[in-house]
Amino acid sequence: MQKILIGTNNKGKVKEYKFFLSNYFDVLTPADIGVNFDVAETGTTYEENSLLKLEFLRRKDLNMAILCDDSGLEIESLSGEPGIFSARYAGEDCSDQDNINKVLRNLKGKKDRKAKFVCVISFFWEKFSSFPRLFRGECHGSIIDNQSGNSGFGYDPIFFYENLAKTFANLSEDEKNKVSHRAIAMKELFSNLNF
Repeated sequence: MQKILIGTNNKGKVKEYKFFLSNYFDVLTPADIGVNFDVAETGTTYEENSLLKLEFLRRKDLNMAILCDDSGLEIESLSGEPGIFSARYAGEDCSDQDNINKVLRNLKGKKDRKAKFVCVISFFWEKFSSFPRLFRGECHGSIIDNQSGNSGFGYDPIFFYENLAKTFANLSEDEKNKVSHRAIAMKELFSNLNF
């Protein structure tokens, strides 16, 4: 089976990408192949940060497909925050809970709770294309005050998905992996790969 390297240290993301890819690829992480994956996300967009991660791994000449992403939560009434800073919104070494707490503090008293998750995947595989390709997915919902659910990761307990009337953290793995921002970006990728 062809190998694919997922450029992330986030266990939640790895689990989701294995769900999408394991029928087609042997999914590896940087830790699996002894690569210290620590890339400064200095870009100003999801696209730039996703490509920074991809280029870091491409320079290793690993002779396998590589997939990286940058993703985040954008809240309308916070002018798109936390956006590209979603993983470190409350500080460099913050926890998911710290980030959630900061979002809820900043939203206090605001009526507009509209939000969206965004994921931009960068993908490189010499068999597919001689240059990296980008695929974007968005999922719209709203932010609730009281956390609900134990599944998922990141902001999932406060992101309410109206179509299923649940937070992302209350969705089953199957449910989330049909509707999430990451799922939509992966559908774009798969349609280009003809999978």
